[in-house]
Amino acid sequence: MIAHPQIQWQAPNPLWGEFSRQQDFVSLRRPALLRFASDGFMQDLQSLLQSSPQRLRDYVAQGETWRAPAAGLDAAPQQSGTPLKLFQPIHARFYLVAASLTCRMPGLPDRTVNVAQGEKVSFVIRQLRPKPGTSPGDFSSFDPLKVQEQAWIPGSPSGWANVTGPGLVEGEERLPLAPNLAGVNGSSRRILTGLIPSSRRQQYVSARVLTNGNGSGNGNGNGNGTPDDPRKNELLAKVIAPWGNQLDWWNSLPAATQAQANFVTSTQQSSSLILLDLANFLITYVRPVWDAIQDPSKAATLSSANLALYHGLGAVLPQALVKAKQFEASLEGAPISDPFPPAGYTPAALTDPSVSADPDTLQNLIEATLPDLNQASLQPAPPSPQKKPSNPNGDFWYVVRCVYERPQCGVQALPVMSEPSRPFQLASFFDPDAPARQLQVALPVDTSPAALRKYDKGVAFLISDELQNQIQRVKSLKDLADGNLDSSGSGIGVQIGLICSFSIPIITICALILLLVIVIALNLVFFWLPFFRICFPVPVLKGKP
Repeated sequence: MIAHPQIQWQAPNPLWGEFSRQQDFVSLRRPALLRFASDGFMQDLQSLLQSSPQRLRDYVAQGETWRAPAAGLDAAPQQSGTPLKLFQPIHARFYLVAASLTCRMPGLPDRTVNVAQGEKVSFVIRQLRPKPGTSPGDFSSFDPLKVQEQAWIPGSPSGWANVTGPGLVEGEERLPLAPNLAGVNGSSRRILTGLIPSSRRQQYVSARVLTNGNGSGNGNGNGNGTPDDPRKNELLAKVIAPWGNQLDWWNSLPAATQAQANFVTSTQQSSSLILLDLANFLITYVRPVWDAIQDPSKAATLSSANLALYHGLGAVLPQALVKAKQFEASLEGAPISDPFPPAGYTPAALTDPSVSADPDTLQNLIEATLPDLNQASLQPAPPSPQKKPSNPNGDFWYVVRCVYERPQCGVQALPVMSEPSRPFQLASFFDPDAPARQLQVALPVDTSPAALRKYDKGVAFLISDELQNQIQRVKSLKDLADGNLDSSGSGIGVQIGLICSFSIPIITICALILLLVIVIALNLVFFWLPFFRICFPVPVLKGKP
């Protein structure tokens, strides 16, 4: 019987000689991380592998900053104290994982991936977290005794799941590897490369650890081991918070301002929408109370919590809720040009002293009526908002592992996993060490009216009839600041939209001037003007002869 050769992952073939001469057998057995600084990085890689694959050593990623750019094996000793941090494409940095899939036999020949048999190669990103009893620290050197690998599980929501075995975690995301040939004239070897998604750093940082090992947990919680209730989040976002904000705003106004008709109408309109959201919430989640509001005789059948809520609404709020629900179509779908209130609707303002209920008390009463999540109806609950990340700094460490899967070999055939790559961190968008992509915006040279009129109007804005009416309601900046919007002006009633084309050079100049005004104004707070710009004179750049 012929024994099948073992399969293993190695560093990309052009680096074998380098690592062997340095007796760096750890790097020889793990995937390499390559760094490119051009948007055409794939063309650069292919050209490099075809013409001079030995120069791949000059692209091995090293720790760097914009002050001291570095890449290649020769830069490793100089950058030994700088952590390996992968910057984002916006920083003009692109990172590839590169490896060779070989048979463990003399010569280490390439292993052919039989796609027809369902075989495939990919790579996974693993986050490193300290094991229980181990304090967080520098994981630049991978130590399986100190770190716990976590696999990225995409889903709703996505999150990290603990890796408990030598293979893949159920549902773990696999990122593609693409084959490339290194060398020519019959001596080519296959190298597998994949793009590391460094721009997904915020998604990785903000996700939480999923509760169960197979990655199917929902990742929601309030920090004390109990699941988070999305219904309470919906109540707070749609009703309680807007109601409280409206009260704070209204109480800050002088009495003379509160008496103005436009402020009264604005308050009534926003109150009607809040009441409508509260009515829909009661219909969806606390239906017995809503039924009692419509038919007070049903109040006798309410539970103690529901009855407390029913009485807590007071005398004015129940009728206001019923009215808002009756006029839901008019409140939700009325054009901006329609006067408020709709015909037949008597608005109620939540700022009126006759409304005895306050948002905080009402929130407690409503939450007391909500059944436990495991006892709730089968109606889908609203999604829960993302909580703050467990590590606000986001300075996690990551590794990459390459994967070779052979589904035809039976359920007992585990995927062939590579050794972990060199640990790295993912840089944020505003990382102070990140390189700055060189951008140049050329402003018009001649800015006289005679020259600006020659430019084509290349920016088009589609303005709907509703937005046009809103624009025409503002008679002046002073009226806008005073809140004096004329809802009966001549602009109301126009039922056509507009497409307005604007000059790009003039827009660019206005944007620059507005930017400078804002920067100079906020310099009183941030004191950032000395670090804002560097200007170099260009003597030959003249607007007019």
